[in-house]
Amino acid sequence: MRADELKQYHTFLTTPILAMGQSIPGESDLRINETATRARAGLLNVLSAVTMVILLVRPEWDPVIYVGPYVIFDMLMAAIFGLTPLSPSGLLGTAMTMRTKAIWKPIKPKRFAWSLGAIMGITCLTFRLLEMPDIWLFAVLGICFMLTWLEAVLGFCVGCWMHAKMFGCEPCALD
Repeated sequence: MRADELKQYHTFLTTPILAMGQSIPGESDLRINETATRARAGLLNVLSAVTMVILLVRPEWDPVIYVGPYVIFDMLMAAIFGLTPLSPSGLLGTAMTMRTKAIWKPIKPKRFAWSLGAIMGITCLTFRLLEMPDIWLFAVLGICFMLTWLEAVLGFCVGCWMHAKMFGCEPCALD
């Protein structure tokens, strides 16, 4: 399929509205725009960095109480409904990449990765609510920062890699 034909499938909202991804001719399952997911990862990377800086500089502000529920909601909505319309970071990431070339990837590895991201968000929030030592919180936040950086900057999704190793996924192979 020619690139200009494939570009027509790059839309802001999926059809139907709550579909997990886009239906691409020639592909048996739904696909998701990797460019938008990388933009979303970059936004979440900045959020994790800002959270760590605030925890260091102004710990009394306790950003985890606000950021944790946001990340959990964002990850769960993306895992259930895809990047649009219910994932706030997914909406912004998709909007930011509307004029760039879409790279279509399978949705199942991303769904798996986002489910793991929600678990990490729950872990952060639980550590804060249980008043665990900050070193544990920084460890999880550091891992979140590293994972989102790997996806945003290098295009390497650790959750997708884990999915491919655990469940097998030929289209998930690294480029």
